[in-house]
Amino acid sequence: MKSISVFLLLLFVNNNIQAQNNPRISYRENLFGNHVYLADGEKVKASEIEKIMGAFPEDAEAFSKANQKMAVGETLRLGGWILAAGSLVYLFSGDFTQQRVLISGGMMLGAAAITTIAFPMKRNGKRETSDAIEIYNYKAVRGIGDRSALQFKLSPLAAGLTLNF
Repeated sequence: MKSISVFLLLLFVNNNIQAQNNPRISYRENLFGNHVYLADGEKVKASEIEKIMGAFPEDAEAFSKANQKMAVGETLRLGGWILAAGSLVYLFSGDFTQQRVLISGGMMLGAAAITTIAFPMKRNGKRETSDAIEIYNYKAVRGIGDRSALQFKLSPLAAGLTLNF
């Protein structure tokens, strides 16, 4: 009986240690609406988040793609705003001629098209990074991974060891 109790205690401690090796990842938004990532409460870069998520390669890849999508969306959004501001500067920097108004209007339409693409791209990237982080946290807390695990399971009818792989 003592050997079974010691075995179960060691198994419980081993599962808790495996779950604590993977830090919990969270995020918050800064003033500009971009994600700021936190690993166990400490601010980290997105590249460090990818390294932390390395234990789960499919989640790390999903996070990487979503983070790139979010960065491209933000870049396009800023480019659209700069193009819109440039068109206004060009319009008011000289006399109002028909050519100047048409060029400025074309630049404004281009800026509107770019920002129309940028906003949904950034929003989808933020949603997908959030999903990847939540999936990672679920797996990290549960100790789910690519390796097999021996666990003690209890049910109302029986108790026993299970091997998950």
